[in-house]
Amino acid sequence: MTTLGMRIKSAREDAKLSQLQVGVSLNVSDKTISGYESDRITPPVDKLLKLSDLLKKPINFFLGSDVKDYKVSSRLRAVEIALRDIRQELREIKLLAQKNNLDE
Repeated sequence: MTTLGMRIKSAREDAKLSQLQVGVSLNVSDKTISGYESDRITPPVDKLLKLSDLLKKPINFFLGSDVKDYKVSSRLRAVEIALRDIRQELREIKLLAQKNNLDE
C-alpha cells in the first residue's frame, strides 16, 4: 500500500526538487516536508493543492480514489494534535496547582 507520504516523496523526486525547494514554494520548512513524506504530518488541503500544482500531478495522485477518506484523516489528525495540546495545558495547570498548594 502506498501512503500519501510515499506519493509526495515520489512526485518530489520525479520533479527533481529538494525538500527545501518544495518547502520554500509552500512557505513551510523542509522539516515539514520531511514530516509529510514520512506520514508524521498530514498536509492541509491548501498545501496539498499547492503540491499538486508544483509537482505537476493531479490531486487524485496524492489522494487516491476517495477524497472523503483524506478529509476524514486530516480532521482526525487535527483532533489528535488539539488533544495533545490540551493534555499539555492540563499538565501545566496541574503543576501550577501543586506549586500553589506547596506554597501555602
